[in-house]
Amino acid sequence: MMIQLVRHLLNACQRIRRHPLRSGLLALTFALGLSSVVSIVGTIEGGRTAIRHDLTALGTDLIAMVNPLRLGSVAIGIPTSGEPIGREHLVTIDERLSAITDSVSPLRVDLGLTSYGAISWRHTMVATTPGFRSVLRPGMLEGRFLADEDHWPENEEDVVPAAIDEALAAKFFTDPKEALGVEFRSIREGKAFTSRIIGVVEDPLLLRKHMSSFDATSRARSIPARRLEFLNLYLPWRPAVDVPTLVLIDSPTVDDVDSVLKEVRALVEEEGLGVYIHVQKQWTAMVLEIIDRFSGLGHFIWVLDLVVVLILTGTISLLAIEESIEEVAIRRVEGATILAVVMPVLLEGGMLALLAMGPGIYLGILILEDGIEPVLGWSTSLPAKTVAGTCLALLATSILASILPAIRVAKLEPASVLGKRRDL
Repeated sequence: MMIQLVRHLLNACQRIRRHPLRSGLLALTFALGLSSVVSIVGTIEGGRTAIRHDLTALGTDLIAMVNPLRLGSVAIGIPTSGEPIGREHLVTIDERLSAITDSVSPLRVDLGLTSYGAISWRHTMVATTPGFRSVLRPGMLEGRFLADEDHWPENEEDVVPAAIDEALAAKFFTDPKEALGVEFRSIREGKAFTSRIIGVVEDPLLLRKHMSSFDATSRARSIPARRLEFLNLYLPWRPAVDVPTLVLIDSPTVDDVDSVLKEVRALVEEEGLGVYIHVQKQWTAMVLEIIDRFSGLGHFIWVLDLVVVLILTGTISLLAIEESIEEVAIRRVEGATILAVVMPVLLEGGMLALLAMGPGIYLGILILEDGIEPVLGWSTSLPAKTVAGTCLALLATSILASILPAIRVAKLEPASVLGKRRDL
């Protein structure tokens, strides 16, 4: 048995040496097919990883009690018959929830305008307390966030300490870190004030940083895309003045969300509050489900790619059999069995597939690193199991592509073949 296998391997090697052009074309088909699969899988998996990272950075353990409001064309919350959250409710909410949460932060959200030099930008302004620091998952790019000693000055002409999002700072400076210590002139609710930046908040969204890869001009971006830019200026909370737009509740962990949510709902009912309760965990789960569907579509694409490789390989194998049909007929006349004729053809395809795997994977990685990543902007991901499975699928593809033409030729009558009557 072993001797026969070695003999088949030697015959397969002889076939490869006798037909270098055909063998090179077949190996190139395998390599290109594998590289295309690797690049497709790496792009899809990298995108899914980046999106999951972004969703995690947005805080899957957050719960928001939102007063119905409208900011420009963006509506948040739904009107109810209950009472909206006011300043008088903040103490009760904090006493009720502070023991079971990491932070309870009131937020006042306004649209405003900030200018520096010749640049002006319209964005959101968020007044909040130092406890909001626990919500900033990526942390600070430079400087610090608002602390207890940071207050709104009594004199309206004095400077207001503020933190700025990395994305907003990038509108004014090439390097967002340059915003630290800079004084901006801003307008909120028709009143102008000067703010000094004490910290730059790191951007939580990797995908947002590379949004220009998909759209070269910010004006052409859709409104939903703009919402992901995190263009916020964070200002100190004024207890006697600010009315909360929402109260953001940071649960200790994702597993604690349900128990905290139960307490929040009880509090809303007891106080008769008319608020919209947003649970980030539920929203994230819905988005992840959509992402999984997208990944399923991606897997369909690379399977379709393998089918194309199968068709190309089958075509080349059929041509290869055409070249060696007289040789097959002579071997059949000499008494060679169908298996003895078919095995070298199958082994030839398998050997060429094995030889193409290394160059194919290398080419796929080059496409990801030098072609995909610079364009999309996120890091690609190539799971080892996926690569191994693709290689096995390619090997199986090469064998399957060789079976049909090899068997059909092997079953031909030698006399008909040698008489130049070929009917494939």
